[in-house]
Amino acid sequence: MRRIVLTAVVVLMVVSSGCVGLITGDTVEFEANESSVNESALDSTDYELNNSTERSITRDVSFFGQERTIRIVNQVDRYTSNGSLGDAMDNETLANNETFQDGMENRTGNTTEVQDIKRFVVVSSPGANVLGQTLNPAASWSNERILKQVAGQTGQLNNVEQNDSRTTESLGEERDVTEFIATTEIEGREVDVRVHVASFEHEGDVIIAVAVHPEEFDEEDNVDELLGGLEHSGN
Repeated sequence: MRRIVLTAVVVLMVVSSGCVGLITGDTVEFEANESSVNESALDSTDYELNNSTERSITRDVSFFGQERTIRIVNQVDRYTSNGSLGDAMDNETLANNETFQDGMENRTGNTTEVQDIKRFVVVSSPGANVLGQTLNPAASWSNERILKQVAGQTGQLNNVEQNDSRTTESLGEERDVTEFIATTEIEGREVDVRVHVASFEHEGDVIIAVAVHPEEFDEEDNVDELLGGLEHSGN
């Protein structure tokens, strides 16, 4: 009798949460609310909204021992800023303490304006919390997994190595930011880049932010400004 009562209570709680499909076996949809950067932060960092998309992922998950299908609806915003790089040259040929960009200007007098060379991507993904169980695996993704998942927005990264970490304020709390060094291809050549990753939960959604920029650009303050300018109203 006790087992029956407990089962009935679980069923009622699931139904009241609006996730009847977890009982009936139908696909259940969880949708995140958008997280975006406010205009003040964009103006001060010279970034702008490049695109805003909604992306759905269907996954099979285990819920109280039963396999169920859920649909995760993510909100993805990408912000970009332009910058200049000189004509192709191996970093090893630069003089001591000479930056990549300065080296190009000194040797060729020519730099190339590259569109969207600095990128800041924000993903808002629903936590999909039901009866204390988080059904969205994004809530526990490692930084390495995050970088693979957002590669379509940031560009493919190679030779990724963790370099540093720090904290900065975002959405009312101090957040951990992990910094990596990596390489990527820009304008047909391999360029050293710096990557910043933050991931945390806020009001029922998982917020993931990734910034990528050439290493020779000092963007840490701008990245922290963009993180501080995030806005999000959860479920």
